[in-house]
Amino acid sequence: MKFPMIHTDKLGETHFGVQDVPDTETAFGPPPNPVGRMSDFGAASKMFVFSVPAGTDVPSHTAPHPYVSIVLSGTAEIVVSDGEARRFNPGDLLFCNDLTGKGHSTRAITEVVVAFVNRANT
Repeated sequence: MKFPMIHTDKLGETHFGVQDVPDTETAFGPPPNPVGRMSDFGAASKMFVFSVPAGTDVPSHTAPHPYVSIVLSGTAEIVVSDGEARRFNPGDLLFCNDLTGKGHSTRAITEVVVAFVNRANT
């Protein structure tokens, strides 16, 4: 499955891209075990939920470590250093892997609640 991500190029600019997480056909749940597609994001070291009121602007910053953010409610706008802006809504997921470079900024369009899942060091 393909998921949006932020990454840094060799010149330090950040861009949106695609993280391809391999998936496999898997039976899931109790009998009769429906079959679906499952992507394994790997081990997580920590998860927390963060909320901010509408209008909050988080200035440009890099990700402190690789993490996945999942919007639980509200709408946030992320802007990468190349100028592209994208809005993320409930259920949207974003891999943040811009550990160096110019980073990204975030603006809460509405009150927004986001779950952050830190990826374990492997």
